[in-house]
Amino acid sequence: MKDGLLPPSHGSELELGDEFLDLADAGPAPAQKSARPLRTDVYVSTDRHTKELSAISTRPTAAAHSGEVAEPGDFVTVEVAGIPLIVTRGQDNNVHAMHNICAHRGATVETRDAGSERVLSCPFHGWSYHLDGELRAVSDASAFSSTPCTREGLTPVHCEERHGIIWVTADHAAAPIKVGDWLGDKLDNLLTSLKLESMVLHAATIIDVNANWKLLTDGFLELYHFKYLHRNTVASYLAANMSRPLRFGEHLGNAIPKEGLLKDLADESREEWRVYDGTVIPVVLLPGTVINWDAGHLEVFSLRPNPKHPGQTLVRLWLAVPAEHADQTDLWNRTFASVLEVINEDFAAAEHVQRNIEVGVTEELLIGANEELLIEHMASVDQLVANHGG
Repeated sequence: MKDGLLPPSHGSELELGDEFLDLADAGPAPAQKSARPLRTDVYVSTDRHTKELSAISTRPTAAAHSGEVAEPGDFVTVEVAGIPLIVTRGQDNNVHAMHNICAHRGATVETRDAGSERVLSCPFHGWSYHLDGELRAVSDASAFSSTPCTREGLTPVHCEERHGIIWVTADHAAAPIKVGDWLGDKLDNLLTSLKLESMVLHAATIIDVNANWKLLTDGFLELYHFKYLHRNTVASYLAANMSRPLRFGEHLGNAIPKEGLLKDLADESREEWRVYDGTVIPVVLLPGTVINWDAGHLEVFSLRPNPKHPGQTLVRLWLAVPAEHADQTDLWNRTFASVLEVINEDFAAAEHVQRNIEVGVTEELLIGANEELLIEHMASVDQLVANHGG
């Protein structure tokens, strides 16, 4: 398992369990590299931010859980890379995404966050659209123009449903990227084997964070902070500085054992191990989506940078749970409350860093060898921007 987890068959679980026990016995390895500087302008430069948003708009972004548009006619509205979108499930049961901008005078077609409609209708002048965005009718058409309207409808964007998530590519002119290809075989197989597609939505919320989106991914890429920042929450459940780095091409993450798992591995026979049932696996997808497998349930963080300010990010968080246990409402309510408590600790720390950077007296941060994935993630963002012409 050199570059990433194999599909989680029982065999690869056993290999990961072996690695966890080795880590527990040996303890954190001493650094093999020196700490490295990271320029702070990557978090505050408006020019850089504009280029990042343009690049982000060409890649898949987690827009919603499939359960949010479960039935034909259901819709949600989102904003990705500053572009307003509406996601629907059509009468054909397929998902569609399009600019939430009327083809007539540019008004917002649907102002609600979510709902269900047979057709989409602009509140400004009453132009209507089918659920796939095709123009249905021009109101008072005979008075509007002496010739038939040639507008086709709302501008469509690439949309794909995979792993129980609806992914959108906000730039309508971008070449479509299949989600499976974007994830890569190893990561796509992992998510398939974890049966994310069969999970059901339990809760979702929006968190407004005064920090650059890249600062928000950092907490998922290192455990150095756990026993300090999370000392009163989850630090006691996860071993500090003990993780198995994961690299799936440009997507990065960790496999982190819970303390209870280490005890089970030591006490049980190897063939009885169920490693994934006691492992936390956060993966930062480039760019701007974090999926966090937490020993049986899934958290998805969709990071949506404010197009007008590099130091502001809207985070849409949802919790998906196994369908067979979805009726355990009290358990999942407690779980979601715990997730919010922990992530708000991370986000508060990120806000402090952002505020201190914006003062302008700190030009560099120091990134340790045990935070190496932060440097790798930043390099991937740099490459994405460069490839996009930034």
